[in-house]
Amino acid sequence: MDYVKPDQVMHDMIEAGAAKARLKTSQMLIRGILSGAILACATTLAFTASTQTNIPMAGALLFPVGFVIIVVLGLELVTGSFALLPLTVLQKKGWLWNQIPVLIGSFIGGSVFTGAMLYFAQYGFGKRRGVARMATGYSGRGIMEATAVSVEIRR
Repeated sequence: MDYVKPDQVMHDMIEAGAAKARLKTSQMLIRGILSGAILACATTLAFTASTQTNIPMAGALLFPVGFVIIVVLGLELVTGSFALLPLTVLQKKGWLWNQIPVLIGSFIGGSVFTGAMLYFAQYGFGKRRGVARMATGYSGRGIMEATAVSVEIRR
């Protein structure tokens, strides 16, 4: 049976944190932006799957796909930086400031994806009027107004 001693796990975590601390600020920022956008996309996919199928387990099964993509692409998830970099700082092998570009990048990536989703839900990709037209058949109305009308029609 395989067994890794706790000392070895701690050593590996410190070395992983030191490797993150050696990355350039621009690399940390870009990796944070991409991971924030992928995580926002995975969240949107999970909520969409849960609401459209009325099976919450569908969203629960799809959400981890975003984490897998982030790990496979070698991106920087802000929670990973929060976990590994303090250990590295305690061993004096890195700086705590290296968390900030990842935090800012994750915020930027998630915000840009969310803004794009809201824009395309409101205005669509051209002549069609986005989700409002697809869901309710009302064209020329905003998503909030069309949703309100849709709720009134169902009553």
